[in-house]
Amino acid sequence: MKNLKISTQLIMLVTGLMVAFSIATFLQIRSAADSIYNERYEMLRTQVESGISVLKLYYAQEQAGKLTEEQAKAEAYATVNAMQYTPDGYLFGYDYDVNMVFHYDKSKVGKNLKGQPDPKGHYYREELVKLGQQGGGLTDFYASKPGHTADELFRKTAFARAFEPWKIVVITGVYMDDLEAQVNAKIWTTIWQSLVLFMVAIGSSLLVIRNISKPLADVHGALKAVADEDVKIVIPHTGMHNEIGMMAKATQSLQEKIRERHALAAHQAAQELEISAERQQNVLQQQDEAKLQARVVATIGNALEQLAGGDLTVRCADIGASYAGLRNNFNEALSHLEAAMGRVNAKGNDIGVSKEEIRRASSELSQRTERQAASLEETSAA
Repeated sequence: MKNLKISTQLIMLVTGLMVAFSIATFLQIRSAADSIYNERYEMLRTQVESGISVLKLYYAQEQAGKLTEEQAKAEAYATVNAMQYTPDGYLFGYDYDVNMVFHYDKSKVGKNLKGQPDPKGHYYREELVKLGQQGGGLTDFYASKPGHTADELFRKTAFARAFEPWKIVVITGVYMDDLEAQVNAKIWTTIWQSLVLFMVAIGSSLLVIRNISKPLADVHGALKAVADEDVKIVIPHTGMHNEIGMMAKATQSLQEKIRERHALAAHQAAQELEISAERQQNVLQQQDEAKLQARVVATIGNALEQLAGGDLTVRCADIGASYAGLRNNFNEALSHLEAAMGRVNAKGNDIGVSKEEIRRASSELSQRTERQAASLEETSAA
């Protein structure tokens, strides 16, 4: 049940209510019909009770000795025969052997009607006598009706109750076709009223179901779109002040959170893109710096190699503005070295000249010494 759609559950609820309404209508019709019939049955019982009251009155006079039994019965029967009521009702009586004791139609009095069923085979007279002896009761039988053809049969209901002192059963009966027509009219009136009410209820129910299921379907569709992270869709029915409106507002809040998350993700993506660009730029700068450094090292290495070969005139070529100071210092150092080496070379030349002069002076001194020694030897020899 809980897995069914709300519209299906509502339809089932309405169907159940309609079934309950139909049952209630049926019971109402049945109750109304029973009430109508019971009113008629009560009227029959009341008429019989009235007739028995008359018999009791004359029986009391008989017991008081004012009337003989024959006189009391004759006057009582005459009084009861004169009692008639609407519609076309009268009283009549059988003894316990189904002999007609009194009847407004004198020609029927004294006849034995035992063993004579109605046209449908119902021995209703015997049953009426039996019911009367048992304290009273109702039975139905069928008979023709004045003003109609003999083959037209109409239902007639009779009530019987025994008057024990005289061993007779007082009976009255009426045709039920007028009552049946009244009941049928009541039934059809109720049915038509119920159908009109049923159609109004169905129409109202369908309208209510539509007013519930359609907004729910709309909100469900919006919720699916939001679940797919669609932040452009307009959430419907947010202005409703009921549970559907609450669902729509909750869906709208969810959409706002998704929109905020998208904005945050976009901001983070922009930041990451910026960081990535900066990182790429740094990598390129580092690569350029590495290339420049390699060039600087190569240039200075080449200059040092030439310097190692004794070329003091070598100078560092252009190695970029970033290393201009290094180039200038290197070239200045080489200039100083060249100047120093020039001075050293000049001093070397001076030392060479002085050395030659010293050598010559030493040679001359040696020669003079040798000559002096020879002179001394000559002197000593002499």
